[in-house]
Amino acid sequence: SEQRKALTLYMSVLHNCTGQVDHVLTAINDVALAKLGQQANAAKSNTRHVIFQVIGSCMYYNPELEIKELENRAVTQQVFAQWLNEIDTMDDWLSQKLSVLGLLSVIRLPASSLPQHLANMIPNIITSTVNLATKMKADAENGQAEDGAGHIEAEDDDDDQEWEGFDEDQDVVDCNDEAYMSVLSKLSAGGVGGDMAQFLVGGDWDDLDDEDDFHSPIDNIDELHFVNDILKEAYAREPEIYQQVQAALPPVVVASCQ
Repeated sequence: SEQRKALTLYMSVLHNCTGQVDHVLTAINDVALAKLGQQANAAKSNTRHVIFQVIGSCMYYNPELEIKELENRAVTQQVFAQWLNEIDTMDDWLSQKLSVLGLLSVIRLPASSLPQHLANMIPNIITSTVNLATKMKADAENGQAEDGAGHIEAEDDDDDQEWEGFDEDQDVVDCNDEAYMSVLSKLSAGGVGGDMAQFLVGGDWDDLDDEDDFHSPIDNIDELHFVNDILKEAYAREPEIYQQVQAALPPVVVASCQ
């Protein structure tokens, strides 16, 4: 579809032009978050997964700038919570790959520089990305990854199931809270300018299933190696903080990182 071609161009630029296209992040976020405003409570999750591909590309490109974009719109905590909440329903390789690269790019930044609500999510981010990277490796070894047959349209069961990833003492706002939905609704209704942006926001993203045609430098990144490298850098940079993080991780996740 024409929408897929435009989104593919966005992601290709971000993946191939590291450090050279900072100025386009605002426009990309305008489109992605406006579309998320339309789809936050949609029964089918396909379009949201494509949105998270775009946000993951922005995070991988420059996590500091992307977090600023989200903070400027006051949606950081809720976007990450919804992303983490849906990660287990992602069946396509590109959504999985960009979730690992994008989410874990949070760890590339000093914990002290992160908004507190995002820093509180670090154990959950590590747990989710380690589990997903491990699953991707197992799928690849079993010949199930990238086969292009049987991408299931997973339905959104947010109303029927409760995600138990966050501890009770963490200040987590549900992705459906009134303030969050108000911000996204405003972005969707009138916060996006330009013909291309209006075209993308108004288009049908459910038919974006031709991921096999998308190629970029991320194709060559091994997910588990990426996870291990990022975590080693984080532990070396902030050993005391990440010792505390490690204590909060499930033993199976800690074992996978060693």
